[in-house]
Amino acid sequence: MRMLFAVADATIVGVEARPLTRRERAVLEALLAVDVEGVGNLRRQSAEALVVGTCGCGCPSIDFQQGRGLGMAVRVNASVRGSQDGLFLYVIEEPERGEVLGGIEWVGVGEADPDELPSPELLDIRAV
Repeated sequence: MRMLFAVADATIVGVEARPLTRRERAVLEALLAVDVEGVGNLRRQSAEALVVGTCGCGCPSIDFQQGRGLGMAVRVNASVRGSQDGLFLYVIEEPERGEVLGGIEWVGVGEADPDELPSPELLDIRAV
């Protein structure tokens, strides 16, 4: 069953839960290599993370949780070298579980979005 969530100018499309691709896994691991509050817990969660949503616009944004919980907070930002594009890792607050991995959001300024996230080697990553 597909679920839709409205987010700004894009629509989040719920997909049947699937494992992360190699590129998605590599980017998530790179984003979690920085020192941010609660990173140990987020790293443990990443081992079992599944993609449950994608952006309807076709960009490479992925969600690890359905819905938005009690709020969304950006923990890690990354810019793509040689471009104005970037991405960020966000978490959501779940009443029963606390802070959980929410997803990776693509922020593109070009005419077209890539089919997949950029290679981690192209990212300048920093904690928020």
